[in-house]
Amino acid sequence: MEWHVSLTAVDNPVLLYDADSYTDPHDGLCHATASLRKWLATWADGGDVWDEVL
Repeated sequence: MEWHVSLTAVDNPVLLYDADSYTDPHDGLCHATASLRKWLATWADGGDVWDEVL
C-alpha cells in the first residue's frame, strides 16, 4: 500500500494505492480524502487517516 497525492486534481486529493487487492493495477487506486490539507490536518491532530479509506 502506498499513499499518493494528485498534483493535477482540484484540492490535491490523497489517494491510496493497493495493488495486492486487485487484478488490474489501475483498479488499485482508491480515493482517500477530499484534499491534502484535510489528510494532513487529520494526521497532525493524531486522527486516523485510514478511516475514510477502509
